[in-house]
Amino acid sequence: MVLGFGFSLIVSVLFAVYAVPRKFSKQNVILYTMWMGIAYFFGTIVLISIIWGFGFETPENLLNPWHLLTVLRGFIWVLGMAAYNLAIDKIGLTRFNQWKNIQGPVGSLLILFFIADMTSPIKVLFLLLGMTIMFLSALLFQIKTETEFYKKNNLDKNVLKGILFALFSGVCFGFSALFNSIVSRPAIVGDRFTFAQLLYHSFSLIVFSVVFYMVIGNKPNEPSTAKQRLKEIFIVDKKTWLPFTSGAMFLCATLLTIYSYRMIPNAVAWSITQLNVFWTILIGIFIFKEVNLKQHWLRLLAGVLMAVGACYMLYLAI
Repeated sequence: MVLGFGFSLIVSVLFAVYAVPRKFSKQNVILYTMWMGIAYFFGTIVLISIIWGFGFETPENLLNPWHLLTVLRGFIWVLGMAAYNLAIDKIGLTRFNQWKNIQGPVGSLLILFFIADMTSPIKVLFLLLGMTIMFLSALLFQIKTETEFYKKNNLDKNVLKGILFALFSGVCFGFSALFNSIVSRPAIVGDRFTFAQLLYHSFSLIVFSVVFYMVIGNKPNEPSTAKQRLKEIFIVDKKTWLPFTSGAMFLCATLLTIYSYRMIPNAVAWSITQLNVFWTILIGIFIFKEVNLKQHWLRLLAGVLMAVGACYMLYLAI
């Protein structure tokens, strides 16, 4: 139980940190997602080769029809990730994350409704309290600021678009969490899938990213031929290392998420990962200077305390 809680906390850190490379990248959001998927896919191949090859775990059935749900998850995740990166570009890391964190309540409620892996009413109450407090904490971090970061990037003009992109990504990730949870439960799918999920999910990210890029292209106002788009897809340069780094971190986060689902109720595990709001605000304040700490310290402190209180409620829900 404690280990599952700890895994979810680590995932919350990874969910915050893997967004950071996007701050340094101007790469097209779909290509960025594709390169994340490539790093994720090859990392999965290495893991499978070691773990299955040396007999640390029994090889999983790769032909089970439930893997189609993971492929669908990949489709939804590509949409969410594109919106995720656009939101960061438009309103910054600190602002975007609080709206994206609607994924917490969406994912937890979907898991609770469709899977119902919690039967005790008091534990359901603690879960709902934890989710609510976590969301209120996120609202406290939603600070309108006039820092040099926003002036320089002229981000205030993009606030509405950025919020809508962030909300859309949160809904996509909430549904992604539901599909991940379903396929992680032997009682539903008849088997235990961990690495097979990673394999199908990462491969589907690459496929759907390529398809979307071939259809949409780089810039809508600068149409290009299919041949040009295909050539752009396979360009490898220094820009690809940023999404590669994000993809590697996402692989670690996804693997730990699946293991946490084995140990604690899935709705609780997913809710705990939403503590990433705390780590994101620290990154936004101290690294990217997106929020003036001296001016807003009381509101930020209240948000942090509420996030800690939410985690305690979620721990009681286990």
